[in-house]
Amino acid sequence: MEILKRAGASILGDAQERLGGVVGLKRYDSGHECVVGRALTVHTRAGDNLAIHVALSRLQPGDIIVVDGAGSLERALVGDLARAYAIHRGAVGFVIEGAIRDVAAFRGPETFACFARGASHRGPFKDGPGRIGVPVSIGGQVISTGDIVVADEDGIVTIEPARINEVLKGAEERLAMEEAIRAEIRSGAPQQAWLEASLAKAQGRIL
Repeated sequence: MEILKRAGASILGDAQERLGGVVGLKRYDSGHECVVGRALTVHTRAGDNLAIHVALSRLQPGDIIVVDGAGSLERALVGDLARAYAIHRGAVGFVIEGAIRDVAAFRGPETFACFARGASHRGPFKDGPGRIGVPVSIGGQVISTGDIVVADEDGIVTIEPARINEVLKGAEERLAMEEAIRAEIRSGAPQQAWLEASLAKAQGRIL
């Protein structure tokens, strides 16, 4: 957890060969810290949140509710009441491929992350259909229940549990490399070692 939070979304994306990752969602809570949790996925039709409320009743502490609402901004899928219930149940955040409302409530003092496609004052329907625990598509990234979600000001990445050790190793290597670059910058060196290597590889393509 400490390494994941220290690395953050950008480094962890780099550690996964810069493939994938969620794009296009905005952070609505007032926190600035990196949030880490397990995905509990929900697939619902646009503008309907019945399945989300069922998921809230089933979540485990440390979960992040990840909702594929088709990216629709017509109706909000969660608001202040869903937020309060999620906090009470031990969730650490929402990732919503769709809209939220009660934006001011999400900026409250409690630590609860919220990333969404947008906001709408219009309330949701509660008719279904919906599915819980199925793979979903969020901002171009397929996410499954149990995946590790890491979200911060830069964005959102996910890690399959089977790859966690590989990704952690890659993240630590990337953190060490960036610290070495910072040391070169502080030294006043006019050109950094990584740049020299990249220029050699480019073979004269930079003039």
